[in-house]
Amino acid sequence: MEYVDWASVFTKGNNLANAGKHTEALDNYELAASMRPGHALTWNNIGVAKLCLGEFEQAIPHFSKAIDLDPKYKDAFHNRGLAYSDIGELEKAFNDLTEAIKLDSQYWSAYRHRSIVNQMLGRDSESYEDFIRAKKLETKLYTEPDTKH
Repeated sequence: MEYVDWASVFTKGNNLANAGKHTEALDNYELAASMRPGHALTWNNIGVAKLCLGEFEQAIPHFSKAIDLDPKYKDAFHNRGLAYSDIGELEKAFNDLTEAIKLDSQYWSAYRHRSIVNQMLGRDSESYEDFIRAKKLETKLYTEPDTKH
């Protein structure tokens, strides 16, 4: 039997996901999770693959596992919020998107998605405020030079 290291399995999963081959990516991520169960990004990526396959409800426990491993993992909160919104659990979606924003006040896509959830909940003014905030942050992200490097 051939030895396969965790990094190559995980990287192959990423490459497959980027190529739109989510079923194959999922197989690699699940193998990577069995090899290194404490890696939050792996659990998040399993959830993302399930989202891409339309398995919204099945994605949620994987995002929850990522959050359990890393309670400050903003992307896992954001992604779980998306999954909750896809199954109609709008208050849970709102709460997760809000948590992602608390973890990163510049997280424009969390504002954008929370705007949609607010609209679905009939919170028109909050929806508008989130939409405007997302637009400003997104514009800032793509128009200001990156001074971090």
